[in-house]
Amino acid sequence: MSKLKRVSLMSVAACALIAPVALGQGSDFFSRDKYESVRERAQPEFDPEPIRLGTFVVRSMGEAGLVSNDNVFATSGNEQSDIVARVGADVSGTTDWSVHALGFDASAYRNQYLDLSDESTTDLTARLRGRVDVTRAFSVGGAVFAEDRAEPRTDFVNAFSAERPIQYTRTGVQVDADYQSDRVRWNNSLSTSEENYEDSEALGTGLNIDQDYRDRTVLQGRSRLSYAVSPNLAVFGQGTFGQSEFDTTQIFGGLPRSRDSSGYTISGGVDFELTALVRGDIAVGYLNEDKDDDFFADVSGLSVDAQMEWFPTRLTTVNFNAGRRVVDIGAFDSPSAVETRFGAGVDHELRRNIILSGYAGISNYEYEEIDRKDENLEFGAVATYKMNKRLHWEVFARNRDRDVSGTAIFGDPSFGQTQFGIGLKLFP
Repeated sequence: MSKLKRVSLMSVAACALIAPVALGQGSDFFSRDKYESVRERAQPEFDPEPIRLGTFVVRSMGEAGLVSNDNVFATSGNEQSDIVARVGADVSGTTDWSVHALGFDASAYRNQYLDLSDESTTDLTARLRGRVDVTRAFSVGGAVFAEDRAEPRTDFVNAFSAERPIQYTRTGVQVDADYQSDRVRWNNSLSTSEENYEDSEALGTGLNIDQDYRDRTVLQGRSRLSYAVSPNLAVFGQGTFGQSEFDTTQIFGGLPRSRDSSGYTISGGVDFELTALVRGDIAVGYLNEDKDDDFFADVSGLSVDAQMEWFPTRLTTVNFNAGRRVVDIGAFDSPSAVETRFGAGVDHELRRNIILSGYAGISNYEYEEIDRKDENLEFGAVATYKMNKRLHWEVFARNRDRDVSGTAIFGDPSFGQTQFGIGLKLFP
């Protein structure tokens, strides 16, 4: 064999060995953009264009609409209906730097009831965020946020005929640390927040509905370590923890009792985007919540957090979700409840600028300490018409039903509620 042939064969063999390695090094093993959902698909003729303000790329939206509600107070009898005028705006901006980032988000919405004006509410949110790219693989970030909101009449705490929906504020900070290198990714977050609830008065009697027992400081953390088996599949282990410290004790059984608690979840799962037109993130594990006061029982059991998308065609996206967790639902005599939920939805692109959507979901709440179970069903449909880049229209219909069972029930908190609405979104 000539020297030239020998060198040529060695070069081909070396290229064959090096090519897979180079492909692996150049691939993003955690990219999940092989498929485009209907809502994600870019449509330059109809997608709003951001505005540049100095170094910030800003996206903004104004919204106005009317909603018909056939059961404003979410009651089982003597339903009252009304028309709600909803107006508001939100804005967000992010720097376009090649490394590091600063950003902000803000929103303000007013729900004005035309007849039952005392039901009118205003929701405000604001957030400042930033990220420092320490290296190509490691970054740290942080955010400060503030919210001033009203709880919906469909929430548990508003089932006792409060004169006005319960208002609350939430303020806090969050820090993040993320690492990604080839097949390994490690995401971490830690946040603390203060929640304060305003008292209300009982409708008709004027008696005080005390909410001070709900004021608390919440500490939450999350860590997920992922390993990419292939560019389409990653496995991970995940842990979360939470701690709630309430500002006051509550008198229960004639003695002061503490609602303070701490809990955690340990889970494992998969993050995938398969050639079978399916994309998802599924975590299953164990949850535990310990009460500081032995008067209240601890909670433990199965933990679930799952989302999945199916793309039967380029014009249709089907999504599924499921979860099981412990929540503080706001009940005075039940400091926690186990929430189990399932949901599904579909988006179909009828035309490039017309999207039809439908969804349905069920959720169950099993209360600790008392004999009560809530079963909720919600379903609805939405049609979106993108007139142009600046103006989009929406019409929707949705229905909510809650069925309550158990012996620890005051009155009849079950209800049914149907809403119809139309609105426009303006993008400056």
